[in-house]
Amino acid sequence: MLSQKLKNINSLIMRSCAIVISLLILASCVKFPEETYVSPLSVPADFNWKSIKAKPVSVNTIATILNEEGDTVAYFIPPGDYSINVGMNDTLKIIAEDSNPLTKALSGNIKEVIYFPAKGKYSTIMFEDLFPIKGDMDMNDVVFGLNIEYFLDNQARVLGFRMNIQPRATGSSYQAIGLAATISSLDKKVSIVKEIIHSSDPRLSRFFSVNSTKDGYTPEVGQSKYEVIPITGDFRSNFAQTTQLFINVRNIDQEVKPENFSVTVEFNSEDKMPASDFTFLEELQQGKFNLDIFAVFGQRGREVHFKGQKPTDNFNFQFLLSTMTGDFSTVDNWVWAILSDKSIRHQQEFVKIYNAYPNFKTWAEGEISIGSDWHIPSVKDSLYTRLDFSYVN
Repeated sequence: MLSQKLKNINSLIMRSCAIVISLLILASCVKFPEETYVSPLSVPADFNWKSIKAKPVSVNTIATILNEEGDTVAYFIPPGDYSINVGMNDTLKIIAEDSNPLTKALSGNIKEVIYFPAKGKYSTIMFEDLFPIKGDMDMNDVVFGLNIEYFLDNQARVLGFRMNIQPRATGSSYQAIGLAATISSLDKKVSIVKEIIHSSDPRLSRFFSVNSTKDGYTPEVGQSKYEVIPITGDFRSNFAQTTQLFINVRNIDQEVKPENFSVTVEFNSEDKMPASDFTFLEELQQGKFNLDIFAVFGQRGREVHFKGQKPTDNFNFQFLLSTMTGDFSTVDNWVWAILSDKSIRHQQEFVKIYNAYPNFKTWAEGEISIGSDWHIPSVKDSLYTRLDFSYVN
């Protein structure tokens, strides 16, 4: 009986070995499909996607500051240390002023102002809506111009700021699109905003819960660490009434005129901070506050931020799990938010940004000397041309 069991076990072992050997031989013969995907851009892992920089400036007298094109980036600012946001390749000129500034309340006519990108000029912000999937890379799902005015007192402290928004286009399939800004800090809970005043109807209820104030509304309620400044809960409502899903992204379609608006943020009087302590789209730093602008697509939890910026409490962190990076970039360092400090034309629908702007590819692949000039040159028939927003191209 025992010998028969041993024979059966040996037979089973031999059959198992034969099966394994057969599988190994088969595996060596069968050709599995190879991974053929090649990323269209070879972006270095440490490329930070910044086309602007905070340029340190110290003035010892009341001064106005101009950029290399002669545009005003700071007006009548008092002596102090500043960080002026400019294009990577920009230089600045400081002009001394004669008279002393007279600071008024935020609602009054404040003289001391820092501008981004310059007085009366707009930068261009583009978002992709397929986050966390890489998407079609046309970067035109939300496009708007942004001008920021930082209001100072006569001691170079920030009283508040105004975001002037110039809606331009949406190539998104989402009907519900929102915009917001975050004021964040590395080492403290942010609670510095007194009131937010919108120039028209912000239509916030679809995405953002706020409380009413005397003249406006509060930051989004329920945030435990940062302050969220709702800009609009319905980006599409800022265009003339239309049945078009895609707005101003195809030259074959009728253009749709947008309506500009502004959002003014006033700080508590006891929370005024040195201008050099208020950054824009920077990494969080000890003792400083940072301003970030993000888009929301379809649901409140789908926030799309610039690379390296922080999500809010209402963000659905499952989206970051699929990107496997945690910093709003893909594993091959692609992003869903792009900024140019110039007013530039956006791409037509389905035209990849690096095909419309050939130097964009060169810049993103590590030629950082191109900096903010990645929009030069451009392929005109790849760009939307039916409307003009004082473009540089």
